[in-house]
Amino acid sequence: MNLTVKDIAAKLGVEFEGDGDALITSAAPIDSAGDGQISFLSNPTYKKFLETTKATALVVSPKTPIGNWSAIISDNPYLIFSKIVDLLYPPTYADNWTIHPTAVISNSASIADRVEIGPQVVIEDEAQIGSGTVIKAGCFIGKGSSIGKHCRIAPNVSIMHHCQLGNDIIIHAGVVIGSDGFGFAPTAPGEQFEKIRQVGGVEIGDDVEIGANVTIDRGAIGPTVIGSGVKIDNLVQIAHNVRIGDNSIIVAQVGIAGSSIIGRGVMLGGQVAVAGHIKIGDLAQLAAKSGASKTLEGGKVYYGIPAKPIMESRRIEAALRNLPQLMKRVKELEQKK
Repeated sequence: MNLTVKDIAAKLGVEFEGDGDALITSAAPIDSAGDGQISFLSNPTYKKFLETTKATALVVSPKTPIGNWSAIISDNPYLIFSKIVDLLYPPTYADNWTIHPTAVISNSASIADRVEIGPQVVIEDEAQIGSGTVIKAGCFIGKGSSIGKHCRIAPNVSIMHHCQLGNDIIIHAGVVIGSDGFGFAPTAPGEQFEKIRQVGGVEIGDDVEIGANVTIDRGAIGPTVIGSGVKIDNLVQIAHNVRIGDNSIIVAQVGIAGSSIIGRGVMLGGQVAVAGHIKIGDLAQLAAKSGASKTLEGGKVYYGIPAKPIMESRRIEAALRNLPQLMKRVKELEQKK
């Protein structure tokens, strides 16, 4: 869709400066944007491009100096830019309320009106699919599982038996929800392990997004729980009986061991590891590659292995960098004795 700057500003209820009739056809990064394109500035790192950008328009915060481009003004440029992208680009999942003839759907499954079910989808007994939901090719929905309204399920997603998903969920390709948790009991030291049946399910709230190839294991007895508003990046492993609070962010390659509790509004950076049976408090943040081996208080930023308050970890790192010189000095002093 092509829109003028003033049309965009009007649709989003924000102010603009410059040529309101300038036509915007697409979005691009600030350093490579050209004629007819719009970009944004929210990270100060990119401020240097304000003088050189060839963009037709930028989304900027108030008091940003305006150059040879039109400006859309907002206190939250990144959020407004995301809304502009929604205006400029049609949705990936257009309304196509049909059921492909190759789909295999149990007679006891409940399928609402206005759903799309793609080729080779399998929906087992007593599963429920809500209105406005799209399930793309090759997906599997297990017995007794339910998917709410207006969900978007990409190809080759497996939702195993007795998993309960809310409304407005986006699941990207290759996700597996409800596989068995990793539960085994040793029969004797050094002998074989006996599998422990995993009879819990998975419960996922509303407005959740799950990245490609994420795995969320079912609970051993009670459910694994993902709260509403949670956003999970690609390649994340969530073990059995984990509970993740509302509006938390889980970045790529995070691993969360069984029965851990992740509080509300927590942010886990890339490749963070969380040990089992611990709690991460509300609004805590763990920097990338950190390892949480014990319960951590909420409202703090942590870093390192094991994770510590970030300033403490940085002081330790600084001391370690000086360790070779310190060792050399100690040896010199010993030789003088």
